[in-house]
Amino acid sequence: MRLLSLLLSAGFLAGFTSPAAAQAPAADPAAKVRVVTRNLEPFSFEKDGRRVGYAAELWDQLARETGMEYDIQVVGTAQEIIDALKNKTADVGVGAISVTAKREEIIDFSQPFYESGLQVLVSGSSGSFADNIFSLISNLFNLELIGAFLLLMVTMLIISHLVWRYEHKVNGDQWPEDYKAGLWESFWWTISTLLVGGADNKGPVGVGGRIVAVVWMLLSIVLVSLLTASFTTTLTINTLKGDINGPGDLPGRKVATVKGSTTESWLTTRGAKVVSFATPAESVIALKKGDVNAVVYDAPVLQYESGKLNDVKLQMVGTVFERQNYAFALQQDSPLRERLNQALLKLSEQGVGNELRKKYFGEDQ
Repeated sequence: MRLLSLLLSAGFLAGFTSPAAAQAPAADPAAKVRVVTRNLEPFSFEKDGRRVGYAAELWDQLARETGMEYDIQVVGTAQEIIDALKNKTADVGVGAISVTAKREEIIDFSQPFYESGLQVLVSGSSGSFADNIFSLISNLFNLELIGAFLLLMVTMLIISHLVWRYEHKVNGDQWPEDYKAGLWESFWWTISTLLVGGADNKGPVGVGGRIVAVVWMLLSIVLVSLLTASFTTTLTINTLKGDINGPGDLPGRKVATVKGSTTESWLTTRGAKVVSFATPAESVIALKKGDVNAVVYDAPVLQYESGKLNDVKLQMVGTVFERQNYAFALQQDSPLRERLNQALLKLSEQGVGNELRKKYFGEDQ
């Protein structure tokens, strides 16, 4: 009897608790996923009352593919997204969120959906007028140009000596016998021939002098072409790119970036004078005004922001460095990870990523 009573009691309790137990797992799929993002064009931003952008639209297609409903909360920085996931007040972080080892310690990530990296943006008019003049002078008076100028002077002195040697005996009126006076007249003819093709009412008349003159005239054509090309190249490089051509030129320069970003820390450790702004757009405007010498941030974001201004002076220089991947951020050990990864692979095979690249960056991969 006692055993029967225990069995009946157990059955009664099981019947009492089973409905609640059955409802718990059924309620999870119906719950809305809590999404946290921030405004960062062109990955996630508000337009015409809708959330658009590369990452935002990719997430929306993922949600529809997996049958998930979601609510969106907008925060100010990437760190706030990480903190919300760490504190479990959000389920998914959407945007240009870099996968780093430090972040992987406290949260999880989906598989990457975009490969990025840092790049340098400069302006042809960056820096003050005095800085540009100093940079121009330093570029012109480099060792290569100085060496070429000295070699030219030595060559002109040799030609001048040879012309005087052959001419002062047969043409004493134009080339005096006194060496100093004769060499000066000969040098005047040499430099005039180099620059304008000859000297007025002055020229060799002897056979030896004329042979040297012909050699010098032919050589002058080559020398003028080489000197013109060297000076033009130096001036062009200085005008278009200034003296910042990549990350190696950033130490000691005023460089703008986004406040609180990983780029800010990277620039600080490498000796740049960091000027932080709230958004990439503000950083690019500061460069356009000449308040900073360069902007360093995620390459696709800088490309997008500078393209909106349609300013030919704004140029991306150097190659992409500090390469990184963007992914959807998740809570540690999130049950959503596998579902999202499978859906990401499916959408990738359907070419969704390429369509979004064309839409926001004009590129196809």
